[in-house]
Amino acid sequence: MEKKDEILRTALEIVSTEGIDSLTINTLASRVGLSKATMYHYFKSKEEIITEMLSRGHQRIMKNGFQLDLSGNKEDVLSKAADKWENMFLDEENWHFLRVVFSLHFTLEAAQDEYRSLYLMLSSQSSVIITSFDIKEERKRALIPLFSSALMMSLERILEDEEADFSTPLVGVLSLIV
Repeated sequence: MEKKDEILRTALEIVSTEGIDSLTINTLASRVGLSKATMYHYFKSKEEIITEMLSRGHQRIMKNGFQLDLSGNKEDVLSKAADKWENMFLDEENWHFLRVVFSLHFTLEAAQDEYRSLYLMLSSQSSVIITSFDIKEERKRALIPLFSSALMMSLERILEDEEADFSTPLVGVLSLIV
């Protein structure tokens, strides 16, 4: 692993588990085994680290987040989507990234942008999934925002407690479709 990647991964872990105030150049340098002066060779500031950390996390999520399998019945489609989301969001780096986004989206504009981007991705996927079902158009229009919001709430619960899953919004959507 390249040292810059190690710095970013360590910064992500610090912010996601200890909070943004725990991320200092001194702390980060100590944890990756560098001097403070050497840290400035890689990054000019804490803000640059945070910006790069969010950018890389965004790229990882977007790279893997849009492909859905719409084959099968409604239950199959929803089950496959839930499995994909859980695998993607519980990946260690993505989990840390999302915890950072959710914890900072009220206070940091870049995190707020990432939060909106994530919501748009889940909304798009909700739309694709619901639109693929053979149900009335007015029901589809009503289900899409409900499903998107339920997914975001489930994701937040998963980030707080890894025992949580996406089953609640899926059960809710199935009950409204039938």
